[in-house]
Amino acid sequence: MKVKVRDWLLLAAAALWPAASFSQEGQKSPAGDIRELKLRDWKPRPMLKTRTTQVEKPAFPAIDVHNHIGRSRDVAGIVMEMDRSGVRAVVNLDGGWGDYLKEQLKKFDEAYPGRFLTYALIDFEGIDEEGWSERAAKQLEEDFTAGAKGLKIPKSLGLGVRYRKTGKLMPVDDPKLDPLWTLCGKRKRPVEIHTADPAAFFTPLDQNNERWHELNEHPNWLFYGKDFPSREELLAQLIRVIERHPETAFIGAHYGNNVEDLETVGRWLDQYPNFHIDIDARISELGRQPYSARRFFLKYQDRILFGTDTYPRPGMYQAYYRFLETDDEYWDCQASHHFQGFWMIYGIHLPREVLEKVYTKNAEKILAFKP
Repeated sequence: MKVKVRDWLLLAAAALWPAASFSQEGQKSPAGDIRELKLRDWKPRPMLKTRTTQVEKPAFPAIDVHNHIGRSRDVAGIVMEMDRSGVRAVVNLDGGWGDYLKEQLKKFDEAYPGRFLTYALIDFEGIDEEGWSERAAKQLEEDFTAGAKGLKIPKSLGLGVRYRKTGKLMPVDDPKLDPLWTLCGKRKRPVEIHTADPAAFFTPLDQNNERWHELNEHPNWLFYGKDFPSREELLAQLIRVIERHPETAFIGAHYGNNVEDLETVGRWLDQYPNFHIDIDARISELGRQPYSARRFFLKYQDRILFGTDTYPRPGMYQAYYRFLETDDEYWDCQASHHFQGFWMIYGIHLPREVLEKVYTKNAEKILAFKP
């Protein structure tokens, strides 16, 4: 029996690629067509072979100035992880206010002296009411007296806190908040402030959004549209507050809330001596611009603090140490936080004198404590 060349080629193809399904025309069927792979199912595996350096403990005892551990029931377990990871102290940003704050202080600061520093929060309930500013300042004064080591301002200020009567968002630079900033300066308590979010969260969720996967997992993180101010306006509000209150130390969370634009962050640091930044949850962004990031760390080494924004766990701290201390190339830092993007990062191999400031000395100075 004679076999046509066309049929022979189809048989050969089936033998070479048995998993593929072919139509009578010799074309791969849609069911097995990789071109039909959905974007959410794409999980690329890098083929590049690079060095892996395991950094179990930091070059100097680390002070984690940005963490959320208030709801933990296993404080002893956190301390064990801190000891194992070379972490000297952790700032607990979940202190709240009033009686709840006192409970947090007892649970962390008093139970483990020198290992935790609990910050207060502001109760934004009733911002429409007359005298709210005075009541909020009075409560904050009481919280500082009770032992709160600083004030945490979440991104809900500017993106979520609204006046009930008008429905308008309370801006970061609302004059009603001035007594609070003034009090922090008077009591020498730093303000850890998170304003806005990554730049991609303020752009359309389309084919150009570099954090498409992350935003599809967390659609409530998208702040694009008429219901929200622009990211530029939010950051402008923040800078106006910093400028109005030079006596108050502000720590801009997430690398000054603007890690995608190091030039602008550097300009803010040059202009406002009371402004500082921490690195929490942003080594994924810094590590993909390693040359610029390293130059920035060297230039502003006295203004950058170590922080993670991630519950203490094995591997998390080590990812930060690897970024700061090694020159490892093209590695996955997802252990440092949740999934943020498909890109890989590079270590920036900082000098020891810079590492000591970032890990320890800058925090000791700004937080005015020596555990």
